Amino acid sequence: MIIKLHDIEDEIEVRGRTDGSRFLRPEDTGIVFMAPIEWALKVRKIGRDVRLSGPVETVVRLACDRCLADFTYEVKADLDIELAPKESQPSEADLELSPDDMNLYFFEGDEIDVDPYVYEETIVNLPFKALCTDTCKGICPTCGTNLNAEQCRCETATATELSEKLRQFLKEN
Repeated sequence: MIIKLHDIEDEIEVRGRTDGSRFLRPEDTGIVFMAPIEWALKVRKIGRDVRLSGPVETVVRLACDRCLADFTYEVKADLDIELAPKESQPSEADLELSPDDMNLYFFEGDEIDVDPYVYEETIVNLPFKALCTDTCKGICPTCGTNLNAEQCRCETATATELSEKLRQFLKEN
């Protein structure tokens, strides 16, 4: 959704939905949007700057990092960023980021497309380690059986040659 800044006196509320899959980048592998990204934002002018704030929600399908099974994950986040005109952006030589600068973005012209910011907020709120459940047992490293669904029949070696050498070393020292 494009917001025209000249239409805003002080503050407006906008609602929308966007298809997150149109913004997927090569590094966003394994993410499948099951629903559009829905958002309701307050757009507030602060001098020449603009503040966007409000909830962002969607549902994505991810692959579990332990058992590789697909599961759905509900993203509920709060977007809160400030946008400044591009001409106020400091040069790289002058650039030293403060904590306040982490939510500062720059725009050109008199229009702002909120969809990329909504998408980015969705992506940064995905779990770093995607787990289908907190108690996921993963897969057997030998046979690949999903240990959440069934017990594998692999023999578990109680000791390997390397572990025996380590045990002997520790015993001697």
